[in-house]
Amino acid sequence: MNRTVLNITEKAEYFSKIGMESAGNGNYTSALASFDRALKEMPEYAGAWREKANCLDAMGRCEDAIRCYDHALQIDPGDAEAWFDKGLTLKKLGNDEEAFKCMNRGVDLALGV
Repeated sequence: MNRTVLNITEKAEYFSKIGMESAGNGNYTSALASFDRALKEMPEYAGAWREKANCLDAMGRCEDAIRCYDHALQIDPGDAEAWFDKGLTLKKLGNDEEAFKCMNRGVDLALGV
């Protein structure tokens, strides 16, 4: 599958990196604010949507996370990490069948299958 090549703006990349650092420190509220700033700069930045979804998942906001994963995957359907992470979130919601489909899709993409 071909992946979309996207030139990420400097500001969007900066805010996304700040968000990832905040998330890594467990400060998900601050991370969400940073990802929102990145997405305001560049709404088509699939990686920022995925990382925002990961924060929402960590906060227990699984339905909101699924919407963000879906947005990321609409932009970049070849994002193996987004597929896998979406599957993990679906598993938390008790949707095992769909969860395993998503996780398998992520693994297949990561392996180039």
